[in-house]
Amino acid sequence: MKDNPHLNILVQLAKVDGETDDAELDLIRQIGISSNVSPEDIDSIISQTAAEDTIPSLVHLTKEEKIELMANLVLVMKIDGRVHKEEMKFCLKVLRKLGYDEDALFELVSTTLVDPEMEITKEDIQRRAERYLNN
Repeated sequence: MKDNPHLNILVQLAKVDGETDDAELDLIRQIGISSNVSPEDIDSIISQTAAEDTIPSLVHLTKEEKIELMANLVLVMKIDGRVHKEEMKFCLKVLRKLGYDEDALFELVSTTLVDPEMEITKEDIQRRAERYLNN
């Protein structure tokens, strides 16, 4: 299994509130598959990643990878229809490591609706997230 900080962070987010939701895990699996991670490796990452608040170094990420992670954090946090306080606190820590201002998270979370009838796409979130990146 290859090291995948992006998926590890998303799994930590899904687990941080103590209520790992199937919708969150399904979305993480879709994200992993779209990143060419095998289903076996994704399941291994999910089972081996603890909910502990240890965020790996993100200095090596490109601007595009940072934007991708930001968008995925928002999607995973919103997919179950509830935003928990623990999820927000965890995301704020990740955002600081990514070089985002805290206001970016509040704006993106409050204006992103995860609703199949709405035409909000990951690309829309990424476009908005890019405006907030300080790099």
